[in-house]
Amino acid sequence: MKNKGFTLVELLAVLIILAIIFVISVPLMTEILDQSKNTLYKKQINTILDATYDYSLKYIEYLPEDNNISYITLGELKYEGIVDYDLTDPETNERFKNELVISINKVGTGYKNSDIHAKLKGDYLYIVEVDKLKEAKNLKPIITLDGLTKNTDGNYILTLDLNQEINNIAYSAISANGVDLTKKVKKYILLNDIPTDNITTTNSGIYKVHYTVVDNNGYANTATLSIIIADTTIPTITLPNTNKIGKDVTNFDLLKNVTCEDNSGYCDIEFSGEIDYGVVGKYIITYTAKDPSGNTSIKKRVITIE
Repeated sequence: MKNKGFTLVELLAVLIILAIIFVISVPLMTEILDQSKNTLYKKQINTILDATYDYSLKYIEYLPEDNNISYITLGELKYEGIVDYDLTDPETNERFKNELVISINKVGTGYKNSDIHAKLKGDYLYIVEVDKLKEAKNLKPIITLDGLTKNTDGNYILTLDLNQEINNIAYSAISANGVDLTKKVKKYILLNDIPTDNITTTNSGIYKVHYTVVDNNGYANTATLSIIIADTTIPTITLPNTNKIGKDVTNFDLLKNVTCEDNSGYCDIEFSGEIDYGVVGKYIITYTAKDPSGNTSIKKRVITIE
């Protein structure tokens, strides 16, 4: 008995069935993914709102009086360690921006609200102001760091050498409509993305100083200064004045009284070259000093046998 293959009609029928399944399943899968993103987005918003509530309880002065509004930026919550520094917006797959503003309004316990970006806690309504973040840039305050120039990314960079003294950096801020906001600027310091209280140049590293301000209408902006502490200073080699030895000398310590100094407090020194003891002549010895950052200096010494 011969095996009978599929006919063209049967193959077409199978393809049609598969196409129907595909057409039905794709929108369903898309809907499931969208629902998942929406659920995660609401969860992230709730994380921000709950963190703001905890922050306002810690700093009672942020809670407004009647008919007033207080503003807190997401950056403040991050730097306080209340929310994850890498908190991500599932809709864009990017970090929520530090200048995202959360407003605190005093509305009373009886107030009703259904906004997914808002949460009522006691007499205060906490709102994540996502719309203001998306509005035109010309509404944001302007922060300027005196004496520094912005790079192509719009941020400031300052490079300092190890143990170099750091001067205070003056800054100013102004709203889009010309109001001086300098006194409202808040400064946060991070070392390798970890919050810290001050900047020291005793060790290499990269500090990021975030200057954040919110105007009276809830528009915020952040200026970032990257301070790079790098050791670019080469070690200093000091050689002794004793450079002549007699013909009868058979051994001479070429490292005796040879020193090196470095701003890091440590350096290693080696030498190369040989002396043919007993043979009158001049011999060149090369000293190489290296610090922990790899900075290297070289100095030559002429030893004379006479």
